[in-house]
Amino acid sequence: MKKPLTEEYFINWWLEKYHHTNLTKVMEEHPEWADDPPSHSMEFYAAYPCTQEEHDVWYEWAIDVIAKHYRISKKSAKQRFSLPYLNVSPTVQPKKP
Repeated sequence: MKKPLTEEYFINWWLEKYHHTNLTKVMEEHPEWADDPPSHSMEFYAAYPCTQEEHDVWYEWAIDVIAKHYRISKKSAKQRFSLPYLNVSPTVQPKKP
């Protein structure tokens, strides 16, 4: 049986690749976030931003994972991922002039 795809799985990918950490370590470093994650989500995403290029790499990886996991087309994967994406995608840093 396949392992289910979780929000943590998608978040940990970009946290590990671009910030060399994961959700478990982040919650240990910020115990106040662990007590009530929804009220600290803006702080979390602001503390761990990515560039547009990093975001795009992550997004393509996520679509590939979903397509393979569910054995669906990339088009269908993009449709299925549209709402979960809002919870798991990294914040994109604005470009510096």
